[in-house]
Parts: sequence; C-alpha cells; structure tokens
Amino acid sequence: MMRHFIRGLMVLAGALLLCGCGKGHWEEVEKITGYKGKARLNPFLAAERLLNELGHDAHAAKSLGKLPAHDAAIFISGEGGLPDGRAKQLLRWTYSGGHLIYFLGGTRPYNDFETKFGSFLSAMLLEEEKDPMLEQLGVGVQKRFPEEEIKELLKKELGEDEDETDLDEAEKKYKKDQVWLESDEEVTWNGRTYQLSLGGYQSMVLKRKLLPGEFSAGSKNESLALHLRHGMGTVTLLAHARPFRNHWIGEQDHARWLAALVGEGGSKEVLFVSASTGSFLGLIWQHGWMAVVTLVLCIGFWLWQQMPRFGPLADVELDSTRHFASHIGALGEFFWRMRRVTLLVNAARDAVWERVRERHRSLDDGSRQMNDLLAEEIARRSGLPVKRVSAAFDVAPPNSAHNFVNLMRDLQTIRRAL
Repeated sequence: MMRHFIRGLMVLAGALLLCGCGKGHWEEVEKITGYKGKARLNPFLAAERLLNELGHDAHAAKSLGKLPAHDAAIFISGEGGLPDGRAKQLLRWTYSGGHLIYFLGGTRPYNDFETKFGSFLSAMLLEEEKDPMLEQLGVGVQKRFPEEEIKELLKKELGEDEDETDLDEAEKKYKKDQVWLESDEEVTWNGRTYQLSLGGYQSMVLKRKLLPGEFSAGSKNESLALHLRHGMGTVTLLAHARPFRNHWIGEQDHARWLAALVGEGGSKEVLFVSASTGSFLGLIWQHGWMAVVTLVLCIGFWLWQQMPRFGPLADVELDSTRHFASHIGALGEFFWRMRRVTLLVNAARDAVWERVRERHRSLDDGSRQMNDLLAEEIARRSGLPVKRVSAAFDVAPPNSAHNFVNLMRDLQTIRRAL
C-alpha cells in the first residue's frame, strides 16, 4: 500500500512540474576551441610551413642543444627565463653572422581565439625581471602602462558603474587569461613598408641611436619590435610573438615581414626553439658522449662476465652424480646455519654407541654413560687421552665453530678405532 502511495506522489509531482514550466527556448552559443592536432601544440606551425615553401629548412626544436651554422636563423623565447651563459652564447653566435629572433612573450601554446584583454592586465601587475639578453644589447624594458592606470583600463572594459569590489574581482579573473593589447604599427625596412599588428604588455627602450639598417616599431623609447645589428649578424626583438603565431600570420603584412627577416633568397636552416636550454641528459651526451659510451660498454662487459645467462651457456653434465658424502656435508652445513648443533653432536655420539653395541657388547651396560672401564679401553684403542674421551660424551654441544670441529673430530676418531 505504501509503495503505491509513493508512486502516486511521484506522478503528481511530475505532473505539477510539467504544468509549471512555461514556454522554453533554446539558445545556441558558438564557442571556438582553437586549433587541433599539431597546430594546438605548436603556435608557429604555419610559420614553419611558410618558410619551407620558400625553400628554407624550418623545423621546431624542443631545446637548443648544438647551435646551427652561422647563416641560420633562430626563433627563441625569453619568457621562461634565459640564463646569462646561454644569452652570451647566442650573442656570440649572432656576432659571427647569425640572425636571432628573440620574443619577450607569447610563445606558449594557448587558444588564440579566446584572448581579448586579460593577460595584459595580469602581466602588468607582475614584477619585472632582468633579462640578460636585453642587458647585453643595451635595451631596457618597461610596462606599456603604469600601474595606476590599470583601474581605468578595467573600468573601460567593464563599465563606469562598477564599484571597487567588482573591479577587484575582475582583476583576479583577468589574471587567469592569456591575452594582450594589440597595437598597429608601420615599419619601414630595406625600402619596404610593412603594416604590422604587434602586441605585448611591455615595451622596449633602446639606449642608443638607431644605426643604418636598423628599425624600431614605434618610438625607440616605447618600441614593440627592434631590429638591431650585432657584429656580422642581426638581432630582432619582439615584445610579443603575436605576428608569427598561427592565428595572425596571415593578417596584415606578417607573412611578408617574416620572409624578409629570414631572407627570401637561398636556403637557410630556421629553428623554432621552445626551450632555451637543453635537457640534462642531452647536455651530458653533447659534451661527454665518449665517457658515456665507455661507461655503457664497461657495464655491458661486467654483466656478461658476472651473470651466467649473459655469457656462454655452461654444459650440463647429465650423467654426473654427487657422492653420498656431499649430501651429508650439505645437511650438516644446513643444520649448523639453523643453529641445530645439539642435533649434530647427538647423532655423532649415537653412531659411536651403535659401534660399541655391535663390536664390544661386553663393555656396554645399556646406560649409554661413559664409565671408567670403557673410557680407558677407548683411550687405549684410539690413542686419545682418557679425559678427552670422557669429554667427548659429557661436554655440552659447543657454539663456536672451532670447538665444534674438535669435538666432532674426537668422536669420529673414537668410532673408527672401535
């Protein structure tokens, strides 16, 4: 009865719910999730394929191990922190004729279609860190907007009627995004003009005058891109890698500018490096491969020598048998390791008493106690002193190996003499 009542209540509740629902409506929301496959992991995949179509050898590298030839080009990021030693090494390579394209940010894989405003603001709140690459080139870095203007930028984005609490919450929310504030710039280089859409939350300051063949995107005191001469090579500095990422390489004159930077004529090796330093194992192999090979060979030879299965198989002698005495010795060694000394001593004494009963029944009184008459007879036959004969049957089983061996030797001598 109760079960039917509960079912009725459920049916009634469902009917009331259906009656209370008004006219529903569907809302379709389109959300772009970004690229898939290789393009999702490699933000410069389109740039690599473009350069390969132009005849260059462009490819991505997880880390920068051995530097390429001096006529090559390297795209590398400094947003993960570039060690001072690596910066000096790259600049020495550039001085000999290489072309280094150095990004201050924007090289990590993320969805470019969802970026609008946030990481610019979140990055503005971060403390600036020294960049050894820029310091050695005489270039400074500054935030594009002072910190006191961040609230004003947030108000423009959210609306003038937002209170301070909402602005603080928005500030926390924007820190999770990865976006920047774009800026259109016009660059003239080698007699050509390029329309570029640059970005970044910081700008660069060149502490010297521009030389012939160099250019700056914007004023050299607030530059988003710098192209500088360094010895026989060149260095291109970008505040953000936006122009060469998959989503924006086809906009403005980004593709034409990339081809001009690398060089439209000839075939060059172009590296897109995701990490500035190599792995620990990679560095060991690069600088100490001879020691590694020697160590591996030594370990292999040691295994072949020590482990039977790694060397030649030993011949199995199927017709060989072990002597009975070897089995007895193995049992004795086992009982000794198990600390069963009493068992071994009693077995040896029983063997002596068995010999006495068999061959000298007149001397055995059945008590298995060594009397004076029996001890003197055994001493006469074995050549042992009477005290040692008596001690062989009366002393407690010893724990030391030395005393145990002497006791067992005396018992064996007595048994053989009877």
